Amino acid sequence: MKKTLKILAILFGGLLALFIVLAVALALLFDPNDYKGEIIKVVKDKTGRELTIEGKLGWSFFPWIGIETGRLELSNAPGFGKEPFARIDGAGAKVELLPLLRKRVIVDTVFLDGLKLNLAKNAAGKTNWDDLIAPSKTEQAAEKTVPNKEPGIGGISVNKIDIRKADLTWKDQASNTQYAVRNLNLQTGKIIVGEPVDVSLAFDVESGQPPVRKHLDLKSRMKLDLKTQSLEITNLALGFDESRLTGALAMKNFDKPAYRLDLALDQIDLDRYMPAPPPAAPGAKTPAAPAPPVEIPLSLLRSLDVQGKLRIQKLKAMNLHSSDVTIQVAANNGLITLGPNQAKLYSGKYAGRTSLDVRGKTPLLSVDESVSAVELAPMLKDALQFDKFSGTADLSAKVTAQGLDAGQIMETLNGSAAFSVKKGAVKGMNLKKMIDSIKTAQRDNLLQKLTELKPQAADETPFSQLSGTARIKNGVVQNDDLKVQSPDLVNVSGTGSADLPKATLDYRVTVGQYPVVISGPFANLKFRVDTSALIKGKVEEKKTEIKEKAKEELKQKYKDKLKFFKK
Repeated sequence: MKKTLKILAILFGGLLALFIVLAVALALLFDPNDYKGEIIKVVKDKTGRELTIEGKLGWSFFPWIGIETGRLELSNAPGFGKEPFARIDGAGAKVELLPLLRKRVIVDTVFLDGLKLNLAKNAAGKTNWDDLIAPSKTEQAAEKTVPNKEPGIGGISVNKIDIRKADLTWKDQASNTQYAVRNLNLQTGKIIVGEPVDVSLAFDVESGQPPVRKHLDLKSRMKLDLKTQSLEITNLALGFDESRLTGALAMKNFDKPAYRLDLALDQIDLDRYMPAPPPAAPGAKTPAAPAPPVEIPLSLLRSLDVQGKLRIQKLKAMNLHSSDVTIQVAANNGLITLGPNQAKLYSGKYAGRTSLDVRGKTPLLSVDESVSAVELAPMLKDALQFDKFSGTADLSAKVTAQGLDAGQIMETLNGSAAFSVKKGAVKGMNLKKMIDSIKTAQRDNLLQKLTELKPQAADETPFSQLSGTARIKNGVVQNDDLKVQSPDLVNVSGTGSADLPKATLDYRVTVGQYPVVISGPFANLKFRVDTSALIKGKVEEKKTEIKEKAKEELKQKYKDKLKFFKK
């Protein structure tokens, strides 16, 4: 038995030695550079593209099957210019030989240096890689006749992927847009199918003309499972501009993705990522026509399956500044809910909940939001460039709307609102001065000539309390119970409406018996005294005075008669 084992060991050792000798001899005697011409010809026959091999091809056979290249260049598709489709300065990979015999793939470092990839789409919508991915007729026939089979591989692992100094550009002639990814560097830890892998990624993004460059870097741990069609990202640390995003997210079912997330941002300015308004034409006397309304992307929203939370330490959006923001999102089968959300802003607090239902033909919007103890002056100035109101405010609104774009939503806005403002002022108008002007004109019989009350820029009406409620119907806000407490005025009330779709106001403020009408577009309001109402009020006041006087005279007459009879 021992003799037999010894013979087998000698035989196996001899075969292994022979295998090593053959591998070394093959590596020494076979030079892949002798076949550059054949490789170039095959690429030409298969793709119609020109392949340029400038550097040397190197390879190894044992214990690793590996290949390395120098500089390679692949020409562009016809009609896309002389710029090459792709170019690399160097690339290589090695696969360990012996594990292949056990149907296991162990790959050493895969590296790619100096990739330059130029992607483009022409005005007709054709890309410069369509010809590379389209299968030939022979391949199409083979796909129909040969059933798909899973490869008999027991496991795959890659020690490391290392991509350095890669540039990718995208030019779209159809939309006249151009983007570029510059200085892309990607490194990974050991990759084993179904196991987490550490990833480090960094690159610059260029867009616009002249190009604006932004930097992005990412570090995270990722787990990709093709069997369960899931991707998990943990230990996320994503940096872009001055913002830093951390947390975790997951995606399941790649065909119809479901997202779960728990993320935190230190700070972000969303306004910097919004498109700038188009510049006015040189010499134009009138503003350009407004852009057509953007329709709600129904198909995209109906496909969303999202559940998660986002926290933001500092947020700027629509020029509003807030902090300690918490946003909760749930979207499934066309019902999207944001909330309950909360934030701190302008020395006060925000709380709200918004839902969008796109399950039917027409989207339905529901909003229930409130702010408490906010400083109005800085908030209105930031949001609307409006600096005519100050005070500490409590505001709330419950509204619904429906429509396919912002215009339709504004026209179908319905609901209610309430407001209460303390220790503030309305700037740009002085009610006391207006009332004094009305009294003077009335005294001098010049009331009919007082057609307009013109406020001065420095005018303001201070108040200690201003409150009311509003009904909203089809975008028109109606208020009938305005109450104002002012140190300079008594018995101040108001009633009227604001048409939000048309951006116009029709409102009446009454101070005692003096009515002031405020009307016109929001950007150019006019003030006037309601002369007819004032005269009518005076007539009614005179009638009341005469009636009261007659009552007193009649009462006195009866008193006199009563005294006479008593005598």
